[in-house]
Amino acid sequence: MKYIIADDLSGANDTGVKFIKKGYNAIVSIMNKQPTIAIPDNIDVFVVDTETRELESEDAREKLYSILKKLRIEQNDFVYKKVDSTMRGNIGAEIEEIMEFLEKDICIFSPSFPSHQRLTIDSFLVVDHKPLGVSEYSSNHLNQEQNSFIPAILKKQTDFSVGQIHLQDVSKGQKAILLKMNELYKKGNQIIVIDSTVENHLRDIFNSGFKFDGSVLFSGSAGLANHFPRNSDMPKKLDTKIENTKSPVIIVAGSRNSVVGQQINYLKNNVNLPEIKIDLEQIFFDKEHMLENYATKSIEAINADQDLLIYTDSTYNERQSINNKLMLKYRLSFRELEIEIKKIFGKLIFKIIENSNAKNLILTGGDVALGVCKELNIYVMNIIDELLPGIPLAITNYKNLTLKIITKAGGFGKADTLYLLLDKLKNY
Repeated sequence: MKYIIADDLSGANDTGVKFIKKGYNAIVSIMNKQPTIAIPDNIDVFVVDTETRELESEDAREKLYSILKKLRIEQNDFVYKKVDSTMRGNIGAEIEEIMEFLEKDICIFSPSFPSHQRLTIDSFLVVDHKPLGVSEYSSNHLNQEQNSFIPAILKKQTDFSVGQIHLQDVSKGQKAILLKMNELYKKGNQIIVIDSTVENHLRDIFNSGFKFDGSVLFSGSAGLANHFPRNSDMPKKLDTKIENTKSPVIIVAGSRNSVVGQQINYLKNNVNLPEIKIDLEQIFFDKEHMLENYATKSIEAINADQDLLIYTDSTYNERQSINNKLMLKYRLSFRELEIEIKKIFGKLIFKIIENSNAKNLILTGGDVALGVCKELNIYVMNIIDELLPGIPLAITNYKNLTLKIITKAGGFGKADTLYLLLDKLKNY
């Protein structure tokens, strides 16, 4: 069995789809206090969404430990720790927990995702041609260098020793990478951060890890996972029926990333579709009334066979200003505000699904995707395809309906991404 352990839903899906493309059958399970975990016999890859990204470090470790006990991972099973490509979450703590539980010798770590402009250079993470620490993905409590240098980020979360393999060795190929792995392991390094800027680097890192004479935990974004070997057995495909899903598409854009603002603007400029712009100040002031109002307008559009765009304030600076105002007024932390927004989107989509024939969703932002799934009591997804790099299509059952759901990380994609996804989903 192959296990992918991710800390949020969009990450679980965008990594699981990489294995689908390699010929494996995969499902995603959202962990929600299940007493046991049942894995179907015809599954090759079990993807676990632990939902630990926003927990405190010790809480994340405790939840992860309880999940690991239920999974019953065997010594020869492959385990991949999926991390956010901009280093959000309890990465060091979760890697340490998994390595201790599974008694792994080393962790091979590279968060690079070249197709989405995430690169590791001299152990610094570069995002969209900028060091992570000066990008909008930066954590405010760290200075620029601390929040760009991967070993520094990891060492804030784990006592494990962290070694580095630089581009000058990675560029020489698998033998040079393996040699450095062995050298660093003998020196006592447990987590090895490896530079990578192109797909060939990630391929060589993966292959070198398989040749290491010891037990390895692979960890990175969907970029590194993309280089897991193809399945030569080609198992029988899962019976994933997607008939009767011809209906309008609801695009839900709840991410605060500026990339999403560009994608929304491109979509609006090229497609004539009704839109619901969520006014956060109004909905926090009068939640039930505003939710009902938004739901009524949305259902009218869906029942008129129209696609629909639902989004919140679309520019990064505007969002920051509104967020600060709401945090002060309602005495919420930034994370508490995010959770409330997630619940709002979840409740709105629930009302729409319950009262219309909508069966197709494009969910942008891991929080939004989880909020919708929680409201609909969806905890298992079958991943069936990758529509754009790093952007999967999944199906799931809701009551007597089959729902098609695209999940997209907020920062992923070019300006035309939502436009292309809408077209692909309508014609799938």
